[in-house]
Amino acid sequence: MEVAVNQPAQQFVELSDSSHAGEARRLALHCAEKNGFTETERGGIAIAVTELATNILKHAGSGTILCECVGQNGNCGLRVLALDKGPGIPDLSRALEDGYSTSGTAGNGLGAVRRLSTQFDVYTLAERGTCVLAEFWSKRKLPDPGLPFQVGAVSLAMRRESVSGDGWRSRPSNGTSLFMVVDGLGHGPLASDAAREAERVLDETESLSPATILQDCHDALRKTRGAAAAIAAISPEKRLVFFSGVGNISGTLINVNSRRGMTSHNGTLGHELRKIQEFSFPWEPQSVLIMHSDGLGSRWDLNQYPGIMTKHASVIAAVLYRDFERQRDDVTVLVAKSLE
Repeated sequence: MEVAVNQPAQQFVELSDSSHAGEARRLALHCAEKNGFTETERGGIAIAVTELATNILKHAGSGTILCECVGQNGNCGLRVLALDKGPGIPDLSRALEDGYSTSGTAGNGLGAVRRLSTQFDVYTLAERGTCVLAEFWSKRKLPDPGLPFQVGAVSLAMRRESVSGDGWRSRPSNGTSLFMVVDGLGHGPLASDAAREAERVLDETESLSPATILQDCHDALRKTRGAAAAIAAISPEKRLVFFSGVGNISGTLINVNSRRGMTSHNGTLGHELRKIQEFSFPWEPQSVLIMHSDGLGSRWDLNQYPGIMTKHASVIAAVLYRDFERQRDDVTVLVAKSLE
């Protein structure tokens, strides 16, 4: 049984002065070395991350670099997200020309970041900011995703905590793709233990029913402090998504002209479980699934971000994190959309 996308150990550097660009570069290189990138590949990653950080400091004044080791079907990669709330990029086409730079750097620019990365995407909006995705895979080969969906997530511990009590999973199973977001009660190591146990249940289950898997999580989490969790199962063949949730995990299904919330019932897996109910909704090729813990505010509206639905799932997740993180809890936001 193979998990298509592993729950990552995400780390971040907040940028506010020039020394932080070096911190971001060192973090990315540490992740790249851990994932077995060659010296030449690490050199390209260093150039790209330095350029991303320097651009943020020059044009936005502050921002964040997120780094995560990612795994797909036995392959290891590095995903970098650069986020800011600056003025946006007025002429994106020109900014993506290789060698174009207004930041006083060596002239590498976003074009060089795109050239050096295996997968690249950018979303920018005037007066709202910019999000850049740069994904690196050894030998510049993007692996088979293992499931017919593009998946992106941001999952971070509350500030000053060393581990996150949140988590997520995605995996294929007999023509259906399973997605989970879990939030261990509270935060810190005990919350993390509960979340990791719920992830283990999803990794090992043979069931395709979100309600059944949540019941199994409830039984397994009795030895922990408990958790909230929601699971979605998407069947492209049936054109349906099945959803079940317990506790404060939000699920939203977005189509071209509609947004539908998916209901989670009150309770705590492992301790108090009054009702598990499974719902089904139509799944269309252009549908987008968004699930998140209560570390993300619920008052977001993708209609306020023209064109973002066409962007990579990681970019959508990162923009929501940037603009709606509550900053007082662990936070996870998971986005899944059909591969084009």
